[in-house]
Amino acid sequence: MLTAKQEKFVKNLIKGMSQREAYKNSYNAKNMKDKTIDNKASKLFKKDEVRARYEKLQEKAEDKAIMSAIERKKWLTQIINGEIKEDVPLMTNINSNNEVNTIKCPTKLDTRLKALDTLNKMDGEYTTKLEGSISVDKLEDLL
Repeated sequence: MLTAKQEKFVKNLIKGMSQREAYKNSYNAKNMKDKTIDNKASKLFKKDEVRARYEKLQEKAEDKAIMSAIERKKWLTQIINGEIKEDVPLMTNINSNNEVNTIKCPTKLDTRLKALDTLNKMDGEYTTKLEGSISVDKLEDLL
């Protein structure tokens, strides 16, 4: 079990802080030199329970970053239904920085069709059906 300060240190690392920043934010390090803070932060991070907690939170963060199959299907459905907008350039409207202005529009038909195709593949809608017949004169022909 981690102390509150150790937990805060680990969470700061997960947020993207350096070990030095995480340590300063979690502990009273006002009168410490950076070298001292670096040494203490390094030792703290090497502790088994701190490292284990960091790895557990890191896995959770990675899991949240990966879309589940349901999330992907919902997102593809939003594209198909035109709920997700894309930037379309307005060629006749260039701003003062020589950049083309854009407007948000529903996705184009070809983008929607690609999303529909992908969704159908995910759901196994495209299956190959084979039909045929075979004639067997003797049972031994099958063996």
